[in-house]
Amino acid sequence: MYTMTPDEVFIIDKLPKHKNIIIGAGFSGTGFKTAPVFGRLLSEMAVGVEPFLDVSHYRLSRFDSKEKM
Repeated sequence: MYTMTPDEVFIIDKLPKHKNIIIGAGFSGTGFKTAPVFGRLLSEMAVGVEPFLDVSHYRLSRFDSKEKM
């Protein structure tokens, strides 16, 4: 069983109303090979450092649209 987002892309973001909570989800099936990169991104976000990669594509807000994926 996989945990996937509707668009099958990871989520890496902060909760909108709770900026001290960092989300990293939807890694099923690929988590073992992407863990080092996403671990670094999430840890940089947690300590307030600008992530070394652009994470805008992985934002939770991409699901705000009313359109079906």
